[in-house]
Amino acid sequence: MTVKLAPRPANEEQRVKAVIKTGLIDAPDNTAFQVYCELAKDITGFDSASFSLFDAEMQCNIANVGEDDKPGSKGLRHENNICSYVLLDTEPLLMKDMSKDPIWKNHPNFLNGTSEWYGYAGFPVTNKDNFALGTLCMLHRSPKALNENQISLIKKITSNIALLIDSQVAQKEVTSQKILEALISFQKYDESFNINDFKMFISIISDISIDETEASNLIQKGLCKSDRNGNVMMSPSGLELQSLMKLEVKEMKKIKIAGEAAVSLIDEMFSTIK
Repeated sequence: MTVKLAPRPANEEQRVKAVIKTGLIDAPDNTAFQVYCELAKDITGFDSASFSLFDAEMQCNIANVGEDDKPGSKGLRHENNICSYVLLDTEPLLMKDMSKDPIWKNHPNFLNGTSEWYGYAGFPVTNKDNFALGTLCMLHRSPKALNENQISLIKKITSNIALLIDSQVAQKEVTSQKILEALISFQKYDESFNINDFKMFISIISDISIDETEASNLIQKGLCKSDRNGNVMMSPSGLELQSLMKLEVKEMKKIKIAGEAAVSLIDEMFSTIK
């Protein structure tokens, strides 16, 4: 028996592009979103709460509480995937008892007696451009409904999730722009510099430890120096160039490039430059 796909929103093509732009589908990170699931579960008293994003074909679990699904696990957006239908409306999909719902009582899990969930509440997570990127869905093992106050609070939670995603995307765009502008200034300083030299320079600014061999060209050009322990640091000329590149320490903190996060970000930026 072939299972059909769930219906798609009218703006599906643009919506999917917005989802992919978040970067969370390929690299799901529940760190910032787990607390929202826990809060939703506490507010509603439901047994589980999960935040998912939806690309063109799959539902990707980003964070959850009360379920066994791990962040990054995916499921097909087929016609029996209830959360897929939450994307179709700006208002939540609420069912006190799915087994008695005119439509969902015919879900295969109810027909064959295998369903462990009955209460359902699904809220769309809509970004600033009005794209439903995903859902915050709650499930309960017995019939359960939400009151108006709970609905209002969960809507606020989904708004906060959307705001966080929008902020992360904007942060990435700002950082990308700054990196590219800095690269132009770096290459103007010395046309012999290559991408690896730039990466090493940014790493030093970001307090990422590199050895003398990696920074040899920068040291030779007088932009860096090493102490008696082999630690590489900026020279006065390097600090001058850093200022010309508009990557002062204060600015770097503002765009949050530091430590291991800086390594990942720098690698990502260079993947678009090469």
